[in-house]
Amino acid sequence: MTRRTFDPDAVETLLRENDRIATHAQLRALGMPIKTIARWASRGPWQRVLPGVVAGHRGTLSRRQRRLGALAYCGPAAVLSGEHALEVLGVTGERIVIGDQILVLIPWTRKRLSTGFVTVERTQREPVVSVRRGLPVVPPARAAADAARHGADLERIREIFGATLHQRRCTVEELREEVLDGPTQRTADARLVLSEVSAGVRSTAEATVLRAISASGLPQPLWNETVVVNGLVVGEADAYWPELGVALEVDGIRWHSTPHDIRRTQTKQRAYAEAGILLVSIAPADVLADLDGFLRQLGTTLAVAARRVG
Repeated sequence: MTRRTFDPDAVETLLRENDRIATHAQLRALGMPIKTIARWASRGPWQRVLPGVVAGHRGTLSRRQRRLGALAYCGPAAVLSGEHALEVLGVTGERIVIGDQILVLIPWTRKRLSTGFVTVERTQREPVVSVRRGLPVVPPARAAADAARHGADLERIREIFGATLHQRRCTVEELREEVLDGPTQRTADARLVLSEVSAGVRSTAEATVLRAISASGLPQPLWNETVVVNGLVVGEADAYWPELGVALEVDGIRWHSTPHDIRRTQTKQRAYAEAGILLVSIAPADVLADLDGFLRQLGTTLAVAARRVG
């Protein structure tokens, strides 16, 4: 009978403390032979996750285990970026898709190839790293910019940038720095969306509205403006004509309404009415489906407002 050279309790403690993920190096440091690791990962109670990384069970890996495995594979100073980092940071959005591929940044001086579900990117621009939920992540602006370069289409980039800004996870200046100072490959769409958000536009529908109003000959509004009347904050308008007393909100709540959302919308509409502000509220889908109709509606409202103040 072969005598064990390792303590099973020590191995179990390692796995328990790391959500069942361990590297060959960690296990060998506890005295476990490489042949035993390989056997347990192929025919025993464990499974291979990535080269040099195992999971101490045979079931489906959780998203957290996949992230831990990706970081373990990439080694010291590895950090999550892209959409996986955004999710860890709490940035949410309908079109922020958390796919199978996990983007991990490593220092330029290290070498590690992309493999399996891990996309490895060497970087000379070492980010400021924070630890969230036990995982090292880049700042939100860096995560959004990296997500834009790694597979996101134009509409997803608008959603990613818009959600990151709207949820106050970064500023426009921080996002601009990450897009313009980072790698130039695959950044055309990101630069386009950056030009939109720099004007205050934070969604696909808002971008459409901005372009349409700019080309329509209608009076030009202030974008993403706090509406203040007699020293009181009435609301946050997507577009605001203070000289006419008209506000516009591209309102996603109207498209996905719950009883709570409806009450919020009614409260908001009352606040605008009591302040003497004409509110144009339209769902994003309605903007995109009938842009000409939206412009006619807006033009009529602005004309009524002009007669009122004139």
